[in-house]
Amino acid sequence: MDKEKLAKMLNGSSKVVGSKQVLKGVSDGTIGCVIIASDADADVKRAIASAAEANGVTLKYFPSKRKLGEAAGIEVEAATVGILSAKGDK
Repeated sequence: MDKEKLAKMLNGSSKVVGSKQVLKGVSDGTIGCVIIASDADADVKRAIASAAEANGVTLKYFPSKRKLGEAAGIEVEAATVGILSAKGDK
């Protein structure tokens, strides 16, 4: 999925921002897709990717934290964003 499609998905979906919230959502099954900034801290990327893989959650990468924050509609950088699943998706 290219950057434009990811940005459109981020703009039109319910989401959570930040590694703690994303990890919680992945664990409890409320997140259907995780987007990680390519320049996020290696430990954060590893933890999020591992949790997503273990829980069968789609994982995508975005070019930078700054651009991910902008695409998510927030005024700060974002290392990771979780797109919430629609009810009944998982």
